[in-house]
Amino acid sequence: MPIITIQMAEGRSTEQKRTVARDITKTVANTFGVDPAAIIVLYQELPHENIAKNGELLSNEKR
Repeated sequence: MPIITIQMAEGRSTEQKRTVARDITKTVANTFGVDPAAIIVLYQELPHENIAKNGELLSNEKR
């Protein structure tokens, strides 16, 4: 049973996450030859103040 974990900054819509889960599930099922029902996709959403890029917290960036 493949388990795929996606860590990302919070703020994506449910529809965006639904689309990514569907596309990843299809790709993994086709590539690994497993039943899509056996694939689990987990989202770990992190607050922007818990992610730094290039030495700066994302909460400091203008979005």
